[in-house]
Amino acid sequence: MACFMILSVSYAAGDALPPIAATATPRLEGMAAEAMAQSVEADWLQQAASWRAANRPLTAPADAAEHAFPIAETIERGRRLARELERSGVEVKSCLEALSRIEARLKALGAPPDAVATQELYLEARRAIRRLAFANPLLNLDQLLFVKRFTQQTYPDICLNHMPWVSRPGGDICVLESKAGGKLFDALAEPGWAEVATTSASTPLEASVRHLLNGALGPGHVHGMDLWFGGDRVVFGYARAKSREPVEGWLNRAKSYELRRTVEPIHIYEMNLKNGALRQLTRGEWSDLDPTYAPNGDIVFVSERCGTSLQCNEYDKDETSCNLYVMKPDGSGIRRLSANKDGDYLPHTLDDGTIAYTRWEYHERSWAFIQSIWTIRPDGTMADAVFKQHFVNPWALEETRSIPGSRKLVAVAAGHHTLPVGPLVVVDTGVGVNTTSGMSILTPGVKPPEGGMDGVPVAGGGVLDGGGCYATPWALSEKFFLAAYNYGKQTDPTGYGLYLVDAFGNRELIWRDPAISCFMPIPRRARPTPPVLPDRTDPARPYATCAVTNVGYGASGIAPGQIGYIRIAEPIGWPYDNQHGGQRYGEDHRYGGKGAENKNLLSWTPIRVLGDVPVAADGSAHFAVPADTAVYFQLLDENRMELRRMRSFISFQRGEQRACVGCHETRALAPPGGPGQALAAPAMVPEPPPWGSGRPVSFLRDIQPIFDLRCVNCHGGLKPAGGLAFSGGLITHDREVAGYGANRAYETIMEKGLVAISAVRAQDASITPPLAYGSLKSSLVAVLSRAPHNERVRLSAEEWRRLTTWIDANAPYHDAFVNKREPVAAYDLALDQALAGKLGAIHARRCTGCHAADAVTRLDWIDLYQPGHTLFLEAPLARAAGGVGRCGKDVYKNADDPDYRAVWELVRDAVAKAWARPRRDLKALTDDRDAGRMLELDAGSGASRIH
Repeated sequence: MACFMILSVSYAAGDALPPIAATATPRLEGMAAEAMAQSVEADWLQQAASWRAANRPLTAPADAAEHAFPIAETIERGRRLARELERSGVEVKSCLEALSRIEARLKALGAPPDAVATQELYLEARRAIRRLAFANPLLNLDQLLFVKRFTQQTYPDICLNHMPWVSRPGGDICVLESKAGGKLFDALAEPGWAEVATTSASTPLEASVRHLLNGALGPGHVHGMDLWFGGDRVVFGYARAKSREPVEGWLNRAKSYELRRTVEPIHIYEMNLKNGALRQLTRGEWSDLDPTYAPNGDIVFVSERCGTSLQCNEYDKDETSCNLYVMKPDGSGIRRLSANKDGDYLPHTLDDGTIAYTRWEYHERSWAFIQSIWTIRPDGTMADAVFKQHFVNPWALEETRSIPGSRKLVAVAAGHHTLPVGPLVVVDTGVGVNTTSGMSILTPGVKPPEGGMDGVPVAGGGVLDGGGCYATPWALSEKFFLAAYNYGKQTDPTGYGLYLVDAFGNRELIWRDPAISCFMPIPRRARPTPPVLPDRTDPARPYATCAVTNVGYGASGIAPGQIGYIRIAEPIGWPYDNQHGGQRYGEDHRYGGKGAENKNLLSWTPIRVLGDVPVAADGSAHFAVPADTAVYFQLLDENRMELRRMRSFISFQRGEQRACVGCHETRALAPPGGPGQALAAPAMVPEPPPWGSGRPVSFLRDIQPIFDLRCVNCHGGLKPAGGLAFSGGLITHDREVAGYGANRAYETIMEKGLVAISAVRAQDASITPPLAYGSLKSSLVAVLSRAPHNERVRLSAEEWRRLTTWIDANAPYHDAFVNKREPVAAYDLALDQALAGKLGAIHARRCTGCHAADAVTRLDWIDLYQPGHTLFLEAPLARAAGGVGRCGKDVYKNADDPDYRAVWELVRDAVAKAWARPRRDLKALTDDRDAGRMLELDAGSGASRIH
């Protein structure tokens, strides 16, 4: 595989943005008491409408007063809240008495109750509960930090939410504070109800909002923010824009390639909250966003710097994926933390010092379901799935944060084609990595925008109001949370406001700006700094070492001693650079029809087999793997054939030392017993496959020669044995894209299901059982292993290893990618309809006595190595003239026949063009390309050890 150079971007003249100001001058805005009261009461009425839509009996009239307002439910929620806060020393008597009076008045209304009176009782109950809710000691703060930003309006998708043009420019980092500098929630508890408010210019403000940037960075929007543990500075991503209007084409995903070259990427900045000083931390052609402070002051962030494209979406889309990176506090020393071909997003530092993030995987499993919670140490070591790696609903868990004083986490349950919005959930990873019983729903009245929702409501019931979306939660405790909420469509640009939500069913508006959405509420106060985890990397070592106590642990169905080797392989990400855009591997979505799902459209990436390492007699193994490389593991038998496959992948840092129990796919248990025999010796270097570890496997180069030598004599021509054609001729899958085709043998194998592969598009999130896929489950291997083929074919030991290694790599065809913007277009012989037409005209004259012209005008019969041996040249040519004379009578008496010469010249010229301008698969035969990330260790002639 070629190395892909990352090219710099030169923005067009006139595109330069204004210089960045050194400091920002805050701007103040506020809301009068009366307006604040009206806003809060309007929100209560909207909550009642949401509750009514979700809970009103189907038989009740829509305007029935007894079902219009959830007064009884509201009173009960208030009482549950009072019982909880009383344990914290909060005075709750006045609230409980008020709720009792309201309850008595409700009963006295009679039936049917008066609608106006019912509404007033509902509002009175809400006022009493708001006063109580805002007396919570957890809200004892002066300022609330948050972000104003227009909600993303471009195509929502977990892997498309990071581009700089996704939101309309506008908004700021803001601080909400009380009018007189006192406690914020004291001011918000009774906005204008204690006395009659006026609308005069002298009306005091209940609360005010300071805009901290106030235009210092020019137009744009904030894309992720974190507050330092001391509360005195913020780090944030900012997408600067040339104006307050979105760029042309911002809602058209097909414009992504152009926009990536002309729109300034998102960069990371830091602001001192004491004096407004700003500094820019990242620069360059890639977007850097969603930063989070590590406990030692380093900054972990999301970036496109990995230079990979989405393994998804249509051919005309050019979109990047993201990985995690870390930098020093001053922006220096940027280093990659994760190597994920699919995408890592939304990192947040947890209270134990690790970084939680959402990881999307699209590797031999569903594109929809594997959007899980992972954690990683700030040095990049110990990346691990901690929740939702192997169950379906919800499809994604995002915006994961710690809950203070607890090992539990709060997250948003979302979909794949969505923003990170949906119901709020509390996650207890201690219950288990792969069980929905570890997930409690804080807002059961809300469903994810896509996909289903498993789990049960939190103790206390949670918020039952129906509909809407939550976003950017901040936990105050296991029972109280700050969050953004929107009643309507997930992409409503102005729909989100800030709320206090509790486990007892209460939701209270904190702040809403009708002109723009509000997100990311963070109390501005010092909080405990998590522990600083020591750096376990060694930059001098380009590899990591893995120690496994017993590879058979957790692999039920595999007999002790059956495992002979572990194989290490790399799934290679699709390249992206700003010159070529996104390069592609898999077949275009336009290709479909009968049998499409059986073709290996689903092997969406090249596979580089790094090699095999032996397993000791006690099941232990100790080996090296390349650092900063996505790898997955397979268990092999003594013949190096797959027993079990890891349908996931992981990456390691330089010098990382990783130990696990066995092949249990959660990596969460401590190794039982002793360290194992293999750990007494130095780590082994994987023994490469027959074609070497420096490049991905190519079917055409590495496997087709086996079929050419052993199979095509019987399985070729017009009537191949058993209807199975194993010739190497090229075919196409897409009439518009050169390079999307395979060859005849590969097409046969896939259409007939001769190999057992894991389909990437399969809607599957399960743990892989042993012997689910691979060579031991493949009918092709079974047939070649038994009579008569085991006697007639007789594959050599190397041929067996090539064939089974390829199958166990999930039987990929291509070893490289389609460059949509090649300076010279590839020639696809299989797509050459003009060639087929000229050949067909000759065959119509000479062959129709026995054959239909199109039956023998087979471009896949053209022999790319020896054009003269092309079947429709060789078969009809007389034996005396050098042909094989298969047509019963000699169609061409000699090579001087004008039609024969015409066919020969057409074939010769087509083959010459095919090699001069090779399509993707032929390139594997024209050069010895380097995979670009060789294991920097000398493997010698077999498995060796690191000393």
